[in-house]
Amino acid sequence: MSSQAKLILPVVLFFVAYAIFLLLPSDDLGSFDSVRASGEINQSVNVMIDKSRDFERDRFNNIVGFYALDKFNKSAKIGLGEPAPKDLENALIVELFGHMHGDNFICKRITIVKMAG
Repeated sequence: MSSQAKLILPVVLFFVAYAIFLLLPSDDLGSFDSVRASGEINQSVNVMIDKSRDFERDRFNNIVGFYALDKFNKSAKIGLGEPAPKDLENALIVELFGHMHGDNFICKRITIVKMAG
């Protein structure tokens, strides 16, 4: 192996490991204000499900909305654009992908980050 390859290989491996670390989900809460500041551009934010309020359901008992709290304890109504994950009722922290519309978060995708328990 050439000396140039010996130098480049560790650098590439370091950047690959760093990129994987950045892509791993975190359970740190985000802020609705940072999402609101971006207008209607979809982005991700981690929030805590507000267990003091009930889930909103359709006539087939599917979850269609709920309330969540950000890191500043600000509440927002979450409207789901796709069916809720099966274990959403038992989740503590979820990652939302979508945008704010007033005090409502229009969710395009939801991922459970941390289960209650």
